[in-house]
Amino acid sequence: MANNEFLVSVANAVLRDPNTGNAIMFGKTNITSAFTMSMTATEVRGGINNPLLYVYFHDKKLEIKIEQAVFNKTVLALNAGTTVLNSVVNVTQTDCLVLSSGSATLSSVPVGNVTVFLPDGTIQTVVPTGSTITVSGGGAQKVDAVYITAETADQVTVETTTPPSVVDCTLIAEVRDNTGIITNYLQVQIPRLQVTGNYTMSFAANGVSQQALEGNALEVASTDCASGAYYAKVTWIPVSGAAIAVSSIAAIPGSLAFSVAAAPATKSITVLGIRGGTYANANITTSCSFVVSGSVALGFTVGANTGVVTGGSLLTASHVGEVRVTYYDATNGSLVDTIQLSATA
Repeated sequence: MANNEFLVSVANAVLRDPNTGNAIMFGKTNITSAFTMSMTATEVRGGINNPLLYVYFHDKKLEIKIEQAVFNKTVLALNAGTTVLNSVVNVTQTDCLVLSSGSATLSSVPVGNVTVFLPDGTIQTVVPTGSTITVSGGGAQKVDAVYITAETADQVTVETTTPPSVVDCTLIAEVRDNTGIITNYLQVQIPRLQVTGNYTMSFAANGVSQQALEGNALEVASTDCASGAYYAKVTWIPVSGAAIAVSSIAAIPGSLAFSVAAAPATKSITVLGIRGGTYANANITTSCSFVVSGSVALGFTVGANTGVVTGGSLLTASHVGEVRVTYYDATNGSLVDTIQLSATA
């Protein structure tokens, strides 16, 4: 009996530029990570007592929320829809100073005047000389100085009309069985995640600030005519690289006919693993073994692990044969199917 599997802890988050594919953030200290899919339902009712006739589902939505324990400038920049710039900017500086004869030296050179808060609650505005200030009647008191100075620093400007960023987001989480072994890595990949722009920077006296990144998946067009547009792709990557579990196999086509006149020639066998339920059939051709058998099969050969059958130069119209296809499943053992071979003039 297979062990139960569990999606454990939180996911790491990788954010990329959706146009270049370059990574812009790798979140490995998340507190929570959530992947939420929702739809709106419209009920169709009619007849006596208004019974429910049909439910029409629409407005499918996929939301992502990541909460981080560490402070990251990129999260604010994505919500603001801008970048983190580094340049010389004006910042507020505060110094605790002990005056000597009313004077003291600031830690930085101020831009403009300096405001000084004295112990008695009075406030003075002082014109500095370089980085030196002189406070009238300051004596040897301890004071607080507040002023503007120029520093080289990172800065995010939250503009009034700029929309939040769109990123490529991948969540990576562990799937463990009930023995504690990691069996799969789950990846949720959203090619276009529209950040909501909702951002709260909370400060707590008895804790550290946490920040969240929230977003809604945007439609991505399909690259073929068989599949539709999508929001995300969820992938289970097996840790051991073990073969997927299947209940039976189907080798197609059921028979192969070769023309003697066209020999030598090759034809391919495709093997599907039947998984059942909501699982689509899987192409397991390269995981199978192939053996030619039959009373008169000298004209046929097959690649042991490729499924490529060759009707060789010795082929005659009397040649018939069979390819035995075998796949080993850890639960169901050896699964077998056959392909019939024949030759025509």
